[in-house]
Amino acid sequence: MIKMRIVVGVDGSAGSIAAVAWAADQARRRDAELRVLTAYHRQLPLPYSASGRRPDQEAADVVHAAVRQARSIASDIDVRGIALPGYAAPVLLHAAEEAALLVVGDRGGGRLPGLSAGSVSNQVATHAKRSVAVVRGRPETATGPVVAAVGDDPAADTILGWAFEEAALRGAEVLAVTARATRDRRPSRATAEEALGTDLDSRLDPWRRKYPGITARREVVAGRPERVLVQSCRQAQLAVVGPRRHGYEGVLLGSIGTRLLQRADCPVLVARA
Repeated sequence: MIKMRIVVGVDGSAGSIAAVAWAADQARRRDAELRVLTAYHRQLPLPYSASGRRPDQEAADVVHAAVRQARSIASDIDVRGIALPGYAAPVLLHAAEEAALLVVGDRGGGRLPGLSAGSVSNQVATHAKRSVAVVRGRPETATGPVVAAVGDDPAADTILGWAFEEAALRGAEVLAVTARATRDRRPSRATAEEALGTDLDSRLDPWRRKYPGITARREVVAGRPERVLVQSCRQAQLAVVGPRRHGYEGVLLGSIGTRLLQRADCPVLVARA
């Protein structure tokens, strides 16, 4: 049987240490194989860092440390590491093409130039063809619901599928949140929101049947969607969102996904089919 593969990008920073811990726990829960990956700049002749060591040597050290960390968390999973020459985002995006999930830290800042330049987490979350988890927020997220940011678009089923599966793995409940900006308070608007809530309930029903042990609640909240969802993440284990479906597929996150990657107080999973 082919096992699920999870790829985690590392750079030696505090953010990547958190990402490795989250990815190893995820691999343990799913009985998946874990691949630890870093990138470094290769130039001829190879430059040396201030420590007198070549970038490929420093990259190898970062990978070895991350592999040891992952094995200490999940000793029974297949963990392998690799350091590749190149820029971080393209290297990770290529590696993720054959993975079910790519995991990265909130931001770089490690000593490796291949991962410290620019917002790698935003780049891979925006452009990846597969699902991406960005590990961010408070250090302890073992309790609370799995928040699913859903609307009336076709991505809702993909988001709910990931959310229910994650909730089942964690023994958590699903909180499906839909936000609606408030421009007025006319009765017709309240009626529309009630109809939206009913439609959301009908979307939840197939997943409730598939995961009968999982409690699922839905909320339709008045307010700016990005603010509502950031608020919902404050007590959550995980937030699941979808890529924006306008324009080129998988190229845009939209304001909600972008704001959650910047402000969410828990890891954020950008779900793709």
